[in-house]
Amino acid sequence: MIYTKKRINLEYIDCNQHVSESSYYKIAIDVLQGLHQELGLNDLFANEQTAPIVFSSNIEFFREVFVDEEITISVVLLPESINFRKWRRIFEIYNQAGELSAKIISQGAFFDLQTRKVKAPSLKLYEAFRSHNLLAMEDIDK
Repeated sequence: MIYTKKRINLEYIDCNQHVSESSYYKIAIDVLQGLHQELGLNDLFANEQTAPIVFSSNIEFFREVFVDEEITISVVLLPESINFRKWRRIFEIYNQAGELSAKIISQGAFFDLQTRKVKAPSLKLYEAFRSHNLLAMEDIDK
């Protein structure tokens, strides 16, 4: 599991003066894409011609988040199959007080960029996720 922080600005705020539904998704995906870049995973995806693809996402809301709050976002992948072909990704977003504000759960898989079909990732890709603490610990030996 990886944690990162982000300050909320007005672009994320809706007419109710709190973070909008779509902004929670944007925050989570922006954090994920930043991590992929920072950890060198984008290059690995390109070299392996394999990348994650999402089939469904669900969000639950628990506490409000307001402008100027510094939030904490966690992200983790849980293998859903023994070969890590399918996975569940969980983002948890905490408000400045440390209370869980939203949880986003996505179901997905790895996708072959040439055949355009779901496939198991290579051991190299699996190890990259594992070494960067993106996999849930209880699933580390799958």
